Amino acid sequence: MRVVAAEYVSVDGRMQMEDPDGGDEARGGWTAQYWNEELSEMQREQLFASDALLLGRVTYESFAATWPTFTDEQGFAERMNSLPKYVASRSLEGPLEWNATLMQGDAVEAVRKLKDEAGRDLLIYGSGQLVNALVGARLIDEYRLMVHPIILGRGKRLFEDESAKAGLSLVDTQTTATGVATLVLRQTE
Repeated sequence: MRVVAAEYVSVDGRMQMEDPDGGDEARGGWTAQYWNEELSEMQREQLFASDALLLGRVTYESFAATWPTFTDEQGFAERMNSLPKYVASRSLEGPLEWNATLMQGDAVEAVRKLKDEAGRDLLIYGSGQLVNALVGARLIDEYRLMVHPIILGRGKRLFEDESAKAGLSLVDTQTTATGVATLVLRQTE
């Protein structure tokens, strides 16, 4: 299996705006104004090309609290809810809800084992700490960065770990009518 990280980021590399009041900005509300049918179709294609989701605790808890109630005519919500989910956490205890399995032990080693299984993509949404751990271990095969035309100036950066260096090759780009530039980058050897 390949590991694919699909991330919404600002031009200044922020994936999450810190909001002390816990408003929409803390959950990525800054991306809403850029959402359109093109971005929706890109998200649909990558979700349907995946066999499972790979999530950190924070993203899992946020998604599990909302996604099970969603429905849509295109089948995105049904697919999202039915896919197996592998969750990296040091604080959660199993069993988990929402078709999720807690990865036991070291998350990096657990992902190495998952990659050895037959299948298509393991898709990561959000999950910044997990992404940083996997970058350092060179376990992410492809990055799909949806760069939004906004500078946030503060907040959590996608790539926080200074030791997590990775060579990447740009294999595709697409820009939506709202100005979101999608960069598809692959890990180089």
